[in-house]
This record gives sequence, structure tokens and C-alpha cells, in this order.
Amino acid sequence: MKREMWDLLDENRQLLGRTHFRGDELEPHTFHTVIEVFTFDSDGRLLLSKRHPDKTYPLLWEGTGGSILAGETSRQGAVRELKEELGLCVLPEQLRFVTTIKRGTYFLDLYCYVCENPIDLGQLTLQADEVIDVRLQEWEAVLGSEDLVPSVRERMIQYGHLIRT
Repeated sequence: MKREMWDLLDENRQLLGRTHFRGDELEPHTFHTVIEVFTFDSDGRLLLSKRHPDKTYPLLWEGTGGSILAGETSRQGAVRELKEELGLCVLPEQLRFVTTIKRGTYFLDLYCYVCENPIDLGQLTLQADEVIDVRLQEWEAVLGSEDLVPSVRERMIQYGHLIRT
């Protein structure tokens, strides 16, 4: 399997002109970019993905996310992740940028996508080694559920007012 390659950034998010392979230890004081997309159906329900049992936070629910690849923009990476993990085809301009959070060794860009039509869960194509199930749920019910990735819940609480606008 081909390993992901990321662009390395400095603490000010400037490209360093070097790349990094996923799984290798990051150089000190270097960062990469990760995206997370909160997808809503036309009725305002949040689309959640259940994590594969071999991943960290196994069998917990989350939005769509992942690291952007070398040469990609954040928005391009978000479009790719939606396609890879769920089979959702969106245009970059359909994603609304929410905010950037600097965490540990990465910058996390949050996006929101609102489908114009209802989402038919049976029509989604799940990436077998990433996602094992999907569900649509009301925002408040998601926050009250015990099976959400803890950091996702934290972001929903802290940035919910920006995500849901």
C-alpha cells in the first residue's frame, strides 16, 4: 500500500518545502494539515461515520476527515476525503470554511457541507478500511450520544455556533 505524503509546515503554517510520510515521526516544530467536514442533509441532520475497529477510537462516530496530501489545498483534501470515505461528490465551492484549529502537530481546518437533497445512506460508498457504517442524526442527539469520538464532541460544542450557521 502506498503511504500518504504530506507537505510540512512551520508553526505559522508556511510551507517548508519538505514532505513527510504518514507513520514516520515528525520533525520537531513541524506541522501538517488535517481537515474535518461536518455534512448535513437537506433536513439539517448530521451525517456521521462509524470508525473501523482497527483505527484509533474504534467503532466511535465522527464526521469526515483526514490529512491532506502533498500538493493539495485544504479544500481539495476535504473534497477528496468525502469522495474516498463516503462516495460523496462535492465541488470545492460547496464547502463552507468554518475555522482553523492548531492542535499538537497539525492545523485542523473545519468545513461544513449542506446537501441540497436528502442523503440516501444506501447509496453511499464506504471506504472499507476507514468507515463501517453511517447514520443521520439531529445535532442535539449527536451531542448527547455516548459513542462519539471525544475530540469531535469537543469541537461540536466549541464551534457548533459556527458550524450550524
